[in-house]
Amino acid sequence: MAARGPIVLLLNDEYGTSKGGVSTINLQAGQMLKDKAVVYSTVLQLEVPKRDQEAADRDGVQLIKPHQRKGDKTEPSINWLSFQYLTYYPKSDSKLPQHVEVVSKLPPHVDVIVGHADITDTAAKNIKDEYYREADLIMITHVLPEDTEYYKGGRKAMKAWEKERDMLDKVDKAKAAFSVGPRIFDHYDTKYKGEKKPQDHYIFLPKPSELFLAKNVRPGGGQKVVLSIGRVRKVEKQKGHDLTAQSMGDVKRRIPNVKWDARGISEDDWETSKKILEDNLNSPDLNPNLMCYGTQEDILNDMMTAHMVLMPSRSEPFGLVGLEAIAAGIPVLISNQTGLAGMILDLIKQGKLSAEHRSVIVETSVNDSDRAGDVKRWADRIVDVLTYSDSEFEKAARLKQQLVASKYWEESHRTFLQACGIPA
Repeated sequence: MAARGPIVLLLNDEYGTSKGGVSTINLQAGQMLKDKAVVYSTVLQLEVPKRDQEAADRDGVQLIKPHQRKGDKTEPSINWLSFQYLTYYPKSDSKLPQHVEVVSKLPPHVDVIVGHADITDTAAKNIKDEYYREADLIMITHVLPEDTEYYKGGRKAMKAWEKERDMLDKVDKAKAAFSVGPRIFDHYDTKYKGEKKPQDHYIFLPKPSELFLAKNVRPGGGQKVVLSIGRVRKVEKQKGHDLTAQSMGDVKRRIPNVKWDARGISEDDWETSKKILEDNLNSPDLNPNLMCYGTQEDILNDMMTAHMVLMPSRSEPFGLVGLEAIAAGIPVLISNQTGLAGMILDLIKQGKLSAEHRSVIVETSVNDSDRAGDVKRWADRIVDVLTYSDSEFEKAARLKQQLVASKYWEESHRTFLQACGIPA
């Protein structure tokens, strides 16, 4: 742990990457701050997984576990951080009964609190107001409720504006807000024209994880494997799983030895997810290979035995798993309705990526107005990538090399450190 520098408190439910996006970026924040600040990070686990503890030790981050009193059978939830922090996350100088022993406490003083909207933004605001009134508040925004809630239908779609209003309440007057990728940044840059806004607003561009950068997926093998990643139930429209299924039915007719691996299925929703995919697949010759949600290591192993990765989302605030696929050097197809596609196009315009890499982006409708056209575009592109697999892997290797050489993430990471009070 750093001997000097600001004291920074990261608020999240884990210090690892098992839950993907938010957790991965929280981990990156800890890594950026290594040797530059004293860093604490909350977790919701009563017993921290060995892998997460090793990551914290490597990054010099002290983990703060919840304190659960004897006899309390309550299951851990984000409400422990958001509203019940006095009980589950006492501060070091809090007065507790003598018989209550707390192994892990929040520090007596914090300079900077980092929350994630809309996971721990409530916790960040409340803990600042209760424990650390003089601390600077930084919010990292990962979501676009007005875009994504539409696909969930019913009250969720109708309440999207309320969710964004609540997010504005939490970020109001914060020292800084960081939006992940250009799509989220553009959205909130307009929202912050209103009365409620942070003091400063910046874009945050994630760096690919070293785990994926260290590998280079190779072509070869007899059976062609197409990999899609992400949960299905209630988000099949938003994530484009219905498009994947219909496209893969067509692909199977044209490439008989193709296989479809679908990673990210909840065990609780297994049968429902299976039915959703099979109903859209409508193929007598292809069943999806459903796999439960996995760690980054699981996803990397999936990529190592695949020939391409799909991200056909109708709306995706960023698309971190697509970035990790590019980092691993596997061919990818990405919907133009993703923040990742926007970032790639920006880098092409800046001359940091070759224009040939526009081919990874597939035009995708935000609704069903051109479903047949969407399915055909995706099926044609999948067939093309699988047919010319060797050259597509060569192109993927060039994309990876150019992306890494661009160091596109450095400026936004430097800005984050400056917001935390660390000189550039």
